[in-house]
Amino acid sequence: MPTRRASLLAALPFGAARAQAPQQDVLRFSVGQSWGLPFVERVGNRVVGGLLIDLMRALAEELDRRPQFVLLASARVDAALERDEVDLHCLLAKSWAPQVSEAARWSVPLMRLRDVLVVGRGGPADEAALARGGPWTLSAVHNYRYPTLEAQIAEGQLVRDNALNQWAVLEKLARGHTALGVVNALTLAAFQQRHPGAGLRSLRGVEDVAAHCLFAPRPRVPLAQLGAAARRLVQSGRLDRLLAPAARKGAKP
Repeated sequence: MPTRRASLLAALPFGAARAQAPQQDVLRFSVGQSWGLPFVERVGNRVVGGLLIDLMRALAEELDRRPQFVLLASARVDAALERDEVDLHCLLAKSWAPQVSEAARWSVPLMRLRDVLVVGRGGPADEAALARGGPWTLSAVHNYRYPTLEAQIAEGQLVRDNALNQWAVLEKLARGHTALGVVNALTLAAFQQRHPGAGLRSLRGVEDVAAHCLFAPRPRVPLAQLGAAARRLVQSGRLDRLLAPAARKGAKP
């Protein structure tokens, strides 16, 4: 699974110029380029909406701050956080950043991220066919690791084919370029809604983790205030209301 990292390509909501937002009023969120719908909707290098963006805006409102979305290459998010070029990054599992042990730098869990193994028209019909056949091409986001699939990749039963983001994984599957893919269940649901005839289906779960926000070591808002705002967002039920429509679409059948 991902460690979403970064190089700075700044994008304010609705294309506002960075200078228009007083720096002391800004809360800087990194947005990894590997996110796609329904988490992040982009127009070019501008972030314009999505589930993750709604979450970030709600968190910024809890702190009476103006959200600034910084679109970053996934391989550089860690560096941007450690250099305090951004204030926080959401959504992240603790197992994806084992080097960060300070409890104060992690928010409470915000949601669960469930990755699934997706089959296209040319893929195996079921688990038994997957085990019998192969090698199968597996589309996955570049630099993402999936521990439950590593043995099959090492043995050559799965041949990895890298994609830039999760949406691209599904596009490859729909075009028949690969037999299998790994994406978030909500991303699969969004793709199936837009492309109902693509012939994609979930074969089984791959990973299910609690997702948090990870704070920079020295953010512009004190760590305690960031952590308290995330707790309020969860305890108030507002976060559940934001997530509910997408969660229903991505629910396990």
